[in-house]
Amino acid sequence: MAATFTVAARLPLRGPARAPSRPAVAAVTRLRSRQERRGLAATGGRGPARVRAETFSGGGGVGRRDPMAPPYNVLITGSTKGIGYALARKFLEAGDNVIICSRSAQKVESVVGDLKEEYGEQHGTVCDVRNGKDVKALVEFARDKLKHIDIWINNAGSNAYTYKPLVETSDEALMEIITTNTLGLMICCREAINMMRNQPRGGHIFNLDGAGSDGRPTPRFAAYGATKRSVVHLTKSLQAELQMNEVNNVMVHNLS
Repeated sequence: MAATFTVAARLPLRGPARAPSRPAVAAVTRLRSRQERRGLAATGGRGPARVRAETFSGGGGVGRRDPMAPPYNVLITGSTKGIGYALARKFLEAGDNVIICSRSAQKVESVVGDLKEEYGEQHGTVCDVRNGKDVKALVEFARDKLKHIDIWINNAGSNAYTYKPLVETSDEALMEIITTNTLGLMICCREAINMMRNQPRGGHIFNLDGAGSDGRPTPRFAAYGATKRSVVHLTKSLQAELQMNEVNNVMVHNLS
């Protein structure tokens, strides 16, 4: 019988949070100013886990960031179900503005309709993160609806609904996993950084990792684990690039 657990999350605007490094089965994010860092809770999954946020900032040359204060404008990829949906609801409960997106137009329409009944006017659009044109269109949609994005959460991911040894995994499943979890993440990070570096308030990018991100083996979903291991490396590389290019108004975080 499935059980429901509460997961506490505390994500800092500056500096790393110290918490056990375990894959999250559910999470909820709430960012406040430096003076106010509030933890919120979400439910779901099979067991308790804590969110770990590793923070990486840029260097010191591109426009100093204006103070960031709530309500925040938040964009969450893959937010019509699971963790992404739970995150969206918690941000909305806290009074923030959220952009919903998914590959499925039907799911986007359904979720936006449901959230509208509880929280008022909502914004959602179709986006396949594997497609650069889709992600660019997502940025334009966000600018049109909210003018800027403070927090971009890269939640979209896939295991191709498969759980078997790699030698039994089809080409189609491998392409689904790798293009969504790796290529899609790279495209989203690229477009989010390009958007945020030109915003007066800058912005925060959160990359969700998962099973395999800590280097432990993931038998029967080896491809998924390999892509999640790459999330950590990509985030660290982006930190180095931001510093190298002296961008100090965009921060990149790993989120477990």
